[in-house]
Amino acid sequence: MNPLFLIPVVLVIAGVFFMVYMNKKHKTAKSEIDLDFERTKYDQYKQELLTQDFSKIKQWMQGKSIDAFTSASVPQSTGNKVQELVTDGLKNVALSAIGVKLKKVETDCFWVLSGNDLHFFITDAVGELDEHIVFDNFRIEDAKLQYGGILKSQLGAYSKSSEEYLPKTHIITFNIDGSPLSLEIHDRLNYITDPADLLNLKKQLESRAKYQVVGERFVGILQNKFPKLVIA
Repeated sequence: MNPLFLIPVVLVIAGVFFMVYMNKKHKTAKSEIDLDFERTKYDQYKQELLTQDFSKIKQWMQGKSIDAFTSASVPQSTGNKVQELVTDGLKNVALSAIGVKLKKVETDCFWVLSGNDLHFFITDAVGELDEHIVFDNFRIEDAKLQYGGILKSQLGAYSKSSEEYLPKTHIITFNIDGSPLSLEIHDRLNYITDPADLLNLKKQLESRAKYQVVGERFVGILQNKFPKLVIA
């Protein structure tokens, strides 16, 4: 019997053993993280992430205070609406003044609460600032907030067992001179695994915990600032 025929069998068996080994490591690393305890470190993690992983946000804010921040996204429906406005020649001038900046729905976005203003940042394909929209306290006071569930754009790309790591969203809808404009607020910062940490599950889960602790406080802090912004 040609021994070369055994190579695929050996590879399959090695793959199964590797999956079992990694699943065991994942469970062990996960059991070592107490998310409730991690939440007590919110202020520490917020400053740490603004200094390290998300230092660009401090640059974009140009010295303004950062009371809270998290990831964001432009719903597909909003992107479609903007495209229709563009196609129709921007008939709604009031909405188009903001809407044309929201044509991109796939690049990273961020919310920053600073004083009485909400800053919405849109990045380009390489993570550099592309657009910066500010919603003042009058827009926020008039906005509506609702729970949006798991981020739909990522739902189909992950297995059921990975859903716990997907962002859950709230949808904030602004009234732009009579026209609604909806945007998504994530309950965590968008985490992308560093290739150097692919096999370091403990470090991955610790980073995910920090990203969640900082992001999930955003809506609560926003509501404390604007009590009328209740979840419908």
